[in-house]
Amino acid sequence: MRILFIGTEVSLKNSPEGIVSRALVEGFIKNGCTVDLVSPVLPDSIAGVSEYFTYDAKENFFVNKLHKKITGFEGGGFYDYCCNLIDSINLENYNLVFIRSDPVSLHKIALYVNEKSSIQCVCSFGDVGSVNPYYKGGLLTRLRKKNLVDLEQKIIGRGNIITQTNQRSIDLYQEAGFDISRFQVLPNPIVSTVDRSQPLLSAEALSGYSPAIAECYNEVSNASLKHAHNVAFIGSFYGERKPDRMLDYFADREDVALHVFGGVRNILFEKKGMLYQWMKEKGLKELGDNAKKRGVKNFYIWPFMPIALINSLITNRFDGLINVDADFNPNPFLSSKVVQYLSYGKSVFNFSNEGATVDLLRESGIDYFIDYSSPAKDSRSYEALSALTRPKVDLADYYSREAVTRRFLDYLAV
Repeated sequence: MRILFIGTEVSLKNSPEGIVSRALVEGFIKNGCTVDLVSPVLPDSIAGVSEYFTYDAKENFFVNKLHKKITGFEGGGFYDYCCNLIDSINLENYNLVFIRSDPVSLHKIALYVNEKSSIQCVCSFGDVGSVNPYYKGGLLTRLRKKNLVDLEQKIIGRGNIITQTNQRSIDLYQEAGFDISRFQVLPNPIVSTVDRSQPLLSAEALSGYSPAIAECYNEVSNASLKHAHNVAFIGSFYGERKPDRMLDYFADREDVALHVFGGVRNILFEKKGMLYQWMKEKGLKELGDNAKKRGVKNFYIWPFMPIALINSLITNRFDGLINVDADFNPNPFLSSKVVQYLSYGKSVFNFSNEGATVDLLRESGIDYFIDYSSPAKDSRSYEALSALTRPKVDLADYYSREAVTRRFLDYLAV
């Protein structure tokens, strides 16, 4: 099968959606597909991509986000670039056009393809679109929602396949009156295979990274030795995904150290400039002050790190991992980090409501989660809680990039 894979987030090195998009590309390649990729400039090349079409125009991040805030559609010239590219290539050389979009507006490309060819299109959503529970409120919010509903209805009406990361998202579309007969679950895959017997990285191995990253790795390793138990949150807090319940849960626990890798949005680490730096420092200071105010005894904030270093540290120095969802009930969001967490075989402390994340962790045998609807604090020992939050079913192979994309390819073949 030859696939034309189109996406923007794939070009962001530390963005969760970017990491997932690259894993999907790699999964298709590992399953024997020929993949041509259309995206902005990649941070690193993807082994096995057949042909790479690069969009290298400079974009104004804030202007694009303002456009999205008003209309619901991402701004910028990538859509026009893709349409011009489609006009210049022979679509009949492909079996599938696969569009992976966190900005939902990118799926407009499917409508352009539909006008040019009968080739099958997959509109793969990295997150829920018009039924997103964030879309409540004033006039602008209603306008954004209306625009997205109109686009999604057109995409569905043309017979394109729609993927969501979990069944809870599809349920929301059904409740909103959408025809879901062309919807399919395409879960986020595990983005990095973990060797659970790996040692800590040697000085020689660390020499391949920048001195700042290598130093940070050693600092994390050394700091973790000071505590009986170490737990890690990997990701960012923004919008309705707030750290308060997590901080309260681990407050006053002398034997547990809480480590946050990231803390603020990935884009603030990737973008240059004084404004981004100020926003990052402001967010991290507020997080640290909040942890202190709520009584967390042992609290660390670390920068985002390459996945190989994270894998090594989690395997050798950490007892548990943390997921924090936005407080929506039911929860339609399935963070890519939760799937990756399953590859470690460690405890997962999940702060959520009934919904997508709880469903996934139940597959692994973890029934316990910290329910936002129940304010009572769990005072049991860390050892007791760790036993409740440890996976009983190993799903690492089932959610590997090869397995996830293989099942999807099998679905397409039916």
